[in-house]
Amino acid sequence: MARQKLTYWLVKLARISGWLLFLLVLLFILTGFSLCNEPGYPKLFSAQTALKIHKLFDWPLLVVFGVHSCVTIYFAMRRWGWIAKRTTK
Repeated sequence: MARQKLTYWLVKLARISGWLLFLLVLLFILTGFSLCNEPGYPKLFSAQTALKIHKLFDWPLLVVFGVHSCVTIYFAMRRWGWIAKRTTK
């Protein structure tokens, strides 16, 4: 029973971290384009604001990426049989 609860919360963590990762990467890309003045992209932020946002989300992006990667790699290894599923006794 405890194993099912752990799996349930790991799935929730993977989904939440996946959505957070998506939003952070999208914001990271948009601020990067604003900093580079890429042609064809509207100026969404001023250069100072874009730089602050871009630098502010360095560590959160790495943390969310690490959490999401670890959880999803764990599930992939279980699916492939590299990690055996524990049976409840």
